[in-house]
Amino acid sequence: MGTDMRTEFDAELYKQTIHALFTQKQGEVMSAVIHIGQRVGLFSALVEHGPCTSEQLAEATGLHERWVREWLAAIGSANFAEHHDGVFALTPEATAALVTPDFPGSLVGVFGPPITHREIDRTVEAFSTGIGMTWDEHGADTCHFQAAMGAAGQRAFLVPVMLGSIDEMTDKLTKGITVVDIGCGAGVAATVLAEAYPNSTVIGIDPSSLAITEANKRAQQAGLSNLEFREGMFDDLDGLDDVGLLLTLDVIHDLARPGAAVRSAASCLADDGVWIVADIRTKGGLEDNRRMPMLPLFYGMSVLYCMSSAMSEPGGAGLGTLGLTEQVFGELTAAAGLRVVQTYEHEVDIMNRYYEVRK
Repeated sequence: MGTDMRTEFDAELYKQTIHALFTQKQGEVMSAVIHIGQRVGLFSALVEHGPCTSEQLAEATGLHERWVREWLAAIGSANFAEHHDGVFALTPEATAALVTPDFPGSLVGVFGPPITHREIDRTVEAFSTGIGMTWDEHGADTCHFQAAMGAAGQRAFLVPVMLGSIDEMTDKLTKGITVVDIGCGAGVAATVLAEAYPNSTVIGIDPSSLAITEANKRAQQAGLSNLEFREGMFDDLDGLDDVGLLLTLDVIHDLARPGAAVRSAASCLADDGVWIVADIRTKGGLEDNRRMPMLPLFYGMSVLYCMSSAMSEPGGAGLGTLGLTEQVFGELTAAAGLRVVQTYEHEVDIMNRYYEVRK
């Protein structure tokens, strides 16, 4: 066990380790700096007013120049802004990612407030008790951040790419079927579907009261008569049957009881219905996933959010962010009498794998 692991100290590797550790700290700090910039309107102002000095940006925003100057230096050092002779301009790429919510790869809203001391303390407690936090327990800021993670891609690609790849699905949605988005979060995907297919009835369900509150605000703003949101989860599908499209986006790995959830999904699906499940493109354990981009981020998210949710009940499955492999999902669906008829890895979504599931 571990007989081939190094035991001798390497001074050069120590330097590399220190650099790697400070790189992680840099990410933590810069995430907060980005959040502050978005919160006080500096990113949008920098785009609106074009290349400008700290004095000009401070005057335009009504903020203190010395603080604006240091903030500009911070984002300039990270190459999110170009800098020449005291004049700063946000790069076109940072503009798309941080200021343009409709851009398919937008990260607007992703850089919310840093995780709180309360959440850290609660997670430390979970290491002893084994019981993690629900998504709702994190609070409203996490609800917004969770929605923002996939919102831009859902708006741009859910209808034309993800659903467009499923045989006859567009025709069925156009004619009108019952659609259920289970684990709908703040309701972005459900709203997109209701807008695109007015003859279909779209129901969003989520266990988070905070998420449903946001979803209802979204529905009210959209003014769609074919859209509704309910608080609940897979246990609450019993009253629904003949569902033509069941949608579950990045949810299964978060569940304490994924097997029971899949069985509930099977019970509500129409005979010719389709269940579309999106989940992370994991290959299994740590070494299997070594080539995955941003692997430390996925495992870190798992400790703080995904596995925590999946361990939020005694005896929780604890799959975590990277636990729902193709094999695991295939076993879950087969046990519920369902078939994974097709698996998709769309180029427009490098994080997720999509499963087409039928009876």
